[in-house]
Amino acid sequence: MKSAIETFRNMGHPATRGRGEIMRILAESPIPLSPREIRERIPDPKPDASTVYRNLSLMVSLGLARSVALHERSRRYEAAMDGLHRHRVVCRRCGSIESFQPKNCDLSRIEKDIRGTLGFDVTDHSLEFFGACADCEGKQRGRR
Repeated sequence: MKSAIETFRNMGHPATRGRGEIMRILAESPIPLSPREIRERIPDPKPDASTVYRNLSLMVSLGLARSVALHERSRRYEAAMDGLHRHRVVCRRCGSIESFQPKNCDLSRIEKDIRGTLGFDVTDHSLEFFGACADCEGKQRGRR
């Protein structure tokens, strides 16, 4: 979190209490959070919702946070940590989200194909899987 404070200051932005809280919350969460979930986790006095949205937008533009679209109405956010990324599974039935760190994330062949075909240098990726969680799958089996 210290580097986030330094980044804010180096880019000419104040390192406010609210920004520090948002970065702490994102860094501690294993799954991407909605702006509402982030605001709920900020201790009182809470900033208004528009302040949370503005700060998230700033953090994304500075490369401190990542915006994640999981086919929901609103976007979610996670801390952007160098060299660390998570993959996610999303239940289409109940909406639960789980994050996992694969033992071996080797997408080098796909990245090489993208580079060769499109000339695009891949520096990061985000991967989501959609389906039914164990609870929802168990409920479905129970009805049969």
